[in-house]
Amino acid sequence: MIDQYQINGLKKLFNSSVIKSIYPMVDRIGVEYDDQGASGFGVDLPRLDIDIHLNNPDIDKENMYDMGFDPFILVNQHLKRYLPYFNIDNVIIDFIVWGPEDNVIGSFIER
Repeated sequence: MIDQYQINGLKKLFNSSVIKSIYPMVDRIGVEYDDQGASGFGVDLPRLDIDIHLNNPDIDKENMYDMGFDPFILVNQHLKRYLPYFNIDNVIIDFIVWGPEDNVIGSFIER
């Protein structure tokens, strides 16, 4: 089980200037813990729901890589590295990339 203090710590780190210096188009990152896990996917693991909000209205699903934004690298190389500091491992990460007008750019699942 993941506690709220762990989620609050992740939110603080995910929204730090370190992440924003790598991806300046990221406005904010939200994190929620789903205690139902990923049972709907046939896997019984805890699940983190991550909302990545962008501040650039020109980014869409077709051009995000050309615009210098790769959500998979953001999650796998930058955000996941903080998980061990909070004793979080072996989780499913469900993340949604949102445009500045709350339009969904993409929805993805990682393990």
